[in-house]
Amino acid sequence: MEMKKNKLVISEKEGVICYGYFQDGIPEELYCEPKEQESLLGNIYAARVERIAEGIQGAFLEIGEGQKCYYSLSGEQPIKLSPGHENKLYGGDVILVQITKDAVKTKLPVCTGNISLDGKYFVFTLTEKRIGISKKIRKKEERERLDSLVKKYTDEDYGIIVRTNAAGIAEEILTEELKVLQQRYQELMRKAKIAAGKTLLYKEPPYYITLGKELPAKALDEILTDSKEIYEELQEYYKKDTSFDEISVTFYEDTYSLYNLYRFAHYYEEAYGKYIWLKSGASLVIEHTEAMTVIDVNTGSVLKKKRQEDTLFYQINREAAKEIARQIRLRNISGIIMIDFINMKDEKQKEKLLLLLENECRKDRIHCNVVDMTALNLVEMTRSKVRRPLLEQITVCRKMQKN
Repeated sequence: MEMKKNKLVISEKEGVICYGYFQDGIPEELYCEPKEQESLLGNIYAARVERIAEGIQGAFLEIGEGQKCYYSLSGEQPIKLSPGHENKLYGGDVILVQITKDAVKTKLPVCTGNISLDGKYFVFTLTEKRIGISKKIRKKEERERLDSLVKKYTDEDYGIIVRTNAAGIAEEILTEELKVLQQRYQELMRKAKIAAGKTLLYKEPPYYITLGKELPAKALDEILTDSKEIYEELQEYYKKDTSFDEISVTFYEDTYSLYNLYRFAHYYEEAYGKYIWLKSGASLVIEHTEAMTVIDVNTGSVLKKKRQEDTLFYQINREAAKEIARQIRLRNISGIIMIDFINMKDEKQKEKLLLLLENECRKDRIHCNVVDMTALNLVEMTRSKVRRPLLEQITVCRKMQKN
């Protein structure tokens, strides 16, 4: 089988869905989760306010029987579904919310009142009522074209954000998605108006189904799965999306396991471990603490020639920076990240290294911020928390398979 394609590969094994985005047979993103979904991410609820926690500027909401989530009071006013108390939340109020972060360890899921309905090219936002165009779309003519198109579908009840993927896409395809999102909005609000508190209004499909829409335009050639059930779900999910006409959804039927063909066990083991070896012979050591993730760059077996030391260390650090950015995406590491590169004396080399790391982190679909290099030559960076880190996903799935 030809491996040199951009593929979303989904394999079902022992009650676990193993999947990832592969470029030329190498994973850029990896996930695993129980077939019985635990994630609430993207779900929309009519939530009942259980109690207000003024001390932390937040509220605890009920979204189902025995299910709770945390809501920050520092954001914009949510859409109220119960009468009264328009400008302030009280216990018993019912509001419209969407889960933005899954539960992590002892922390509850986090929700927002700014509901978003996501498409491949547009996002409808219910409290940020404005038109926004991705800053990555830089051509003036293209920005004007997209702005003109979106204005035909604007409404005082929602805003529309134009995603980077929309650049260069034909108007009929964009118009089709705008109409679909508009219908989703109308259906959601129809349900919300008659919903009682603690009601699920919209359930986000599993991430292995929706991931294809989140990947950059033209970055996906094929979706491949060995599960008949998942294959049918994919067909149903993408059948109305003309932007996926050139992307094949394939049911894998070969006798050799898809799980083995794409070496999931190897890549999971590698992502679970703390050591990563680089082609130069140097290595990365990745360690997770309660407060942050620490990544150390070691010269390993690389020979040191004193007169070339600075150049050699710079080259190793450049190689390490590229792999660190990839490992952060692959392992879905989030929060505070500290990187201990090999010390360099040349200030220009330090600046170039930081710039390289920033550029590599721009490939990430989740927001990363390379802060600076400290006086001790430690690089500080952060990455937004959205889904569980891969390490935690693997741990959960292994425990489930043992039981």
